[in-house]
Amino acid sequence: MMEARRPAEELLAELNRLGVDYVLVGSVASSALGEPRATMDVDLFARLSETLLSKLAAQLGKRFYFDLETALAALRRGGSFNVISMVDVTKFDFFPAGTDDFAASQLARKRFVRVDFLSNLPVPVASAEDTVLAKLRWFDQGGRSSERQWSDILGVLRVQGARIDWPYIEFWAPQLGLADLVDKLPR
Repeated sequence: MMEARRPAEELLAELNRLGVDYVLVGSVASSALGEPRATMDVDLFARLSETLLSKLAAQLGKRFYFDLETALAALRRGGSFNVISMVDVTKFDFFPAGTDDFAASQLARKRFVRVDFLSNLPVPVASAEDTVLAKLRWFDQGGRSSERQWSDILGVLRVQGARIDWPYIEFWAPQLGLADLVDKLPR
């Protein structure tokens, strides 16, 4: 993914220029805060609007494949959409942030971390705790069978160790229906 640097920097710079509140999530976040692993895409959790999406589409131009109508439909239904670099085919999956308290908390708790294959500058990455909770959600939604999600969770916990804010995780877990999974995590 070293070749992703230029397109990722362009896309993230455009999001910053437009004032989009976003955070990198998924395997990029778990790799930045835990044990690194290869990934095929870059996941972003972002507070978006129809106006912002229209501006983003206009700014990205021909350097990126971005179907505005698909993105607008996804935003309206609360689903995800993607943007693909025409330079190196790096895929950026956007997950629109809802208006719930957990979404606000994830965006507020972002950490700026160096992710070398994306940018020379620090980028906003979900906190370790939010990464664990999000990965637990995906693990749960996937039938609780994804070894990759579980491994990412354990990797973040191993690397972060005593820095993990367990009271934060324990506060959100029941609200997200994940309390039984949190009870299975090593401490």
